[in-house]
Amino acid sequence: MSRFNPHFPNSAQVFDAADKFKQRCLLSQESLFLDGQTLWTAEHFQALIDNYVKQPDVGDGGFYDKLASQLATCQALDVALMAEVFWIVQLGPTNLRAPTKAKTLERIWNMKPAAPFPSTSPFLATPVLSGLGSAGPGYNQYLWMEIVFAVEAFAAFVAKPRSEREALLNDAQGFALWLDSVPAGKGRQLYHTLCHVLFPDAFERIFSQGNKYQVARAHKIWTPALGESRPAMDTVLLDLRRRLEVQHPGSVDYYELPVGTLIKQQGIHPGKVWDKAAGGDGESTSAAPLSAHEPDPEYDVEAATNAKPTLRLADNLILYGPPGTGKTYEMQARMKAAFDRGEDFEFVAFHPSYAYEDFIGGLRPVAGKDGSGVAVVFQKGPFLTLCERAHANPTQQFTLFIDEINRANVAKVFGELITLIEPTKRVIAGSKANDAGAWVTLPGLSARFGVPDNLNLVATMNTADRSIAMMDIALRRRFRFQECPPEPKHIEPAMVGTIDLPALLQRMNDRLEYLLDRDHAIGHAVFMGITSLAELQQVLAQRVIPLLQEYFFEDMERVRLVLTGNGKESVFFKSRSLSPSELFPGAKQAVGTEARPTFSVGEPSTWSEADIMGLYGAVPIVAPPPDSAGDTPAEGAGTMQNAG
Repeated sequence: MSRFNPHFPNSAQVFDAADKFKQRCLLSQESLFLDGQTLWTAEHFQALIDNYVKQPDVGDGGFYDKLASQLATCQALDVALMAEVFWIVQLGPTNLRAPTKAKTLERIWNMKPAAPFPSTSPFLATPVLSGLGSAGPGYNQYLWMEIVFAVEAFAAFVAKPRSEREALLNDAQGFALWLDSVPAGKGRQLYHTLCHVLFPDAFERIFSQGNKYQVARAHKIWTPALGESRPAMDTVLLDLRRRLEVQHPGSVDYYELPVGTLIKQQGIHPGKVWDKAAGGDGESTSAAPLSAHEPDPEYDVEAATNAKPTLRLADNLILYGPPGTGKTYEMQARMKAAFDRGEDFEFVAFHPSYAYEDFIGGLRPVAGKDGSGVAVVFQKGPFLTLCERAHANPTQQFTLFIDEINRANVAKVFGELITLIEPTKRVIAGSKANDAGAWVTLPGLSARFGVPDNLNLVATMNTADRSIAMMDIALRRRFRFQECPPEPKHIEPAMVGTIDLPALLQRMNDRLEYLLDRDHAIGHAVFMGITSLAELQQVLAQRVIPLLQEYFFEDMERVRLVLTGNGKESVFFKSRSLSPSELFPGAKQAVGTEARPTFSVGEPSTWSEADIMGLYGAVPIVAPPPDSAGDTPAEGAGTMQNAG
């Protein structure tokens, strides 16, 4: 069961305190710290909603200084209620040490004390306040938002009849569905901490949505629908735990082996290093770094709880290069890494008709609800949708992957957001429209909009389609560019018989760079996985030569020059002369008298290893035998097969 916590030995006392909290505060509506005092009522919560929730203080100063100002007009019992709300919000996380939690609770209580601070209360004992696991530094950076959610959620809960409250507290999944429906809880970590603290048999000790994604994906139970419902995710995780408990009775923990899904590379718990070298069935006591769930002993509590979130430097990256150089492969690798880390992301592919309405959002006709008629509604595009998810989950990272970014009119697709995507113009995720960052009003949206700082952009760009030099200068300033050049050394296998594929690719690309530029090259991916001469013949005929034809606008003389390195006859091309005197007798004045050559690709099956080696100078290129009495080899055509 999820109560198993191998790293925090006081977990049973934490769960016992949470059970008493449910009975005392949520059912009997009494104060946690003041015996016999009715406190958890709609009336007292309304005071917190009016003075704290509805009057957010976004000015300068620490969290607790601003909280004292917000609660200045509240009654003493209302302030006591805020202290008790803080207690349950911080009960599970270990980000604040037990002594710090106690001091902070006393600080809030004494903003307007209803009685002397109850320092001897069993609910303030060190084991109770020691916590269950880390919620990450963002939990305290966005503490004011977590408390807003807590106040609104508990206000709605205590307003229910006792019978409904009892039903919810006896139904873990029902409570989760209700808690998830509270509007202020969208993206809040308190959903995860509260569900585990109150229902440890049904919810995992995982305090972030991203980590739950990571577990689901690692154990192959992920479906896109789970990203839309936190309770649905928790349900499948409970089913997963039941299966894992069969294999590892009483020892299932995602931060500890033998399961250990969330152990980072440096994260095995001190003193408990799984000794695979010794057979994998025991533990050694070698020292190891702190695990991912352990609080950092150097954690600066005051800085974390008082500092406002600062602007993070988002990453805008374009992977550019000729076709076949691994741009899409690199992007897919990044997508796989993001998937495995439990991150949220989207993928789009630009094309010439892609527009602002497709990317950001716009008016779209949709069928009426009753099946008759058509309604025109505003539909959000992938960029706007992902931005909203990033704002709702400010402690997580999000990435939008864009394939072939330069195939669309980028300035038109991004519109006014071409300015907002710049890292220095981003806004702090989860913040409201203010002077920090760039905010705009988008068509179809009433609220002002800013691109959050936890959203990264990764795109690919084929330089053969459009040179970087031609890119909109505004876009070039807002992205960093990472070149993906051809890498002949990456070709596997490197040899096909006696043919050196890296040497062949390098020679052709050198010729292309001389005749055109570095943007028009052939990627190493074109030659990957070739194991036979027949496969190489097909690649040259069906991929390399057509690409060269595109580069040179069907100028077959230059195509032949790049492939063979000279203008001589070879087995790779057939040529014949088009004579105007034969084609247009009597039309000398209209078409002239100069004959023109025409080329076609030779028969690939006749290309030998020696012929292909000759393309990069390993052996001379051999001219084909004459097809007729009128065909003669080009002057100087070689016949040797083994020359240098």
